[in-house]
Amino acid sequence: MGEDCNEKRERTDEAAATPRVTLRLDQVSHGYGGAPVLQGVNLSVSAGEIVCLLGASGSGKSTLLRIVAGLEPLQAGVISFAGAELATPGREPPPEARRFGLVFQDHVLFPHLTVAGNVAFGLRGLDARERDARVVRHLGQVGLEGYGDRYPHTLSGGEQQRVALARALAPEPVVMLLDEPFASVDATLRRRLGEDTRSALRTSGVPSIIVTHDAGEAMEVADRIAVLHQGRILQDDTPAAVWRTPAVRFIPELLGDSNAIEGVGAADGVETGFGRIGLHGVGARDGEPYLVIVRAGSVQLTPGTAGDPRVVDSRFLGDRHLVILEAGGERLRTLHGRDPEVALGARVKLAFDPGGVLVYHKHGNDSHLS
Repeated sequence: MGEDCNEKRERTDEAAATPRVTLRLDQVSHGYGGAPVLQGVNLSVSAGEIVCLLGASGSGKSTLLRIVAGLEPLQAGVISFAGAELATPGREPPPEARRFGLVFQDHVLFPHLTVAGNVAFGLRGLDARERDARVVRHLGQVGLEGYGDRYPHTLSGGEQQRVALARALAPEPVVMLLDEPFASVDATLRRRLGEDTRSALRTSGVPSIIVTHDAGEAMEVADRIAVLHQGRILQDDTPAAVWRTPAVRFIPELLGDSNAIEGVGAADGVETGFGRIGLHGVGARDGEPYLVIVRAGSVQLTPGTAGDPRVVDSRFLGDRHLVILEAGGERLRTLHGRDPEVALGARVKLAFDPGGVLVYHKHGNDSHLS
């Protein structure tokens, strides 16, 4: 009995001492025709972790994913896996030697194979019993139990993407890479597919990278978000940190439902056409120009008088009410859980929630002041 306990303790100690399998990118750079696409990218993803590469079109995110997959040459930098160098310029294993699972926007299923046949396609060296069991397990993992005998043309776009995910997971890859995997499905299915994908990736326990241009998708799926802009990672942090403390002013605008309005520094805040924005003890220089990022849900409206901002549009959005205001030639979108009951043309005063306001120097991309 004592020996069994000692053996169990030794195994536990050994597991605790073993580092988590990590995919790591160091100073990865890439360009086309002399134009830089990626510039000194550093990124690490641990086992069981889902990192979203978030960026607009042309930011370099898909190029980075293709380099990791081995579909593009590594021009500069190092890619490591499990503590060992995987790829350096001129010394790169081909994609099939990396054992990385790949899921793209265009799922490209084999039309002549059943769903089960598609999922089993990449399985080699397994007897029929083990292969079939693995297919059933991974179809269940993506919510497609009982779909094995169907053909791709009988499935919806969302179902086909689930099959593509199951097919990528079935060979038990050491890394999962997904490039805009939900872009081809409608908004109704996207959230459910995102939830199922997150669950399947977490269950797989491997490092996972998802490329997306959709900030809401990244917030819902990721453990960490790496914001990529013009080939550089501007911030790499948890979704909460990226939302609450964006590193540069580009990020809250990328995350959506934000307004950028101009202001001028005053004693304890910034004067804007929509009212004074307080900085709560952080000084702004009198007369200097500032850019204020206001999140749409951080504004309260009360009746105003002549000269106050004017209501130019109001719409019901289901769970929220949108009110658009105008002042000094600028517009401000505001969102409200309850109908603020303001008429078109009415004048209103604004109160700003400090947690939804970020103030930046106008001529610069530095950290926010509030």
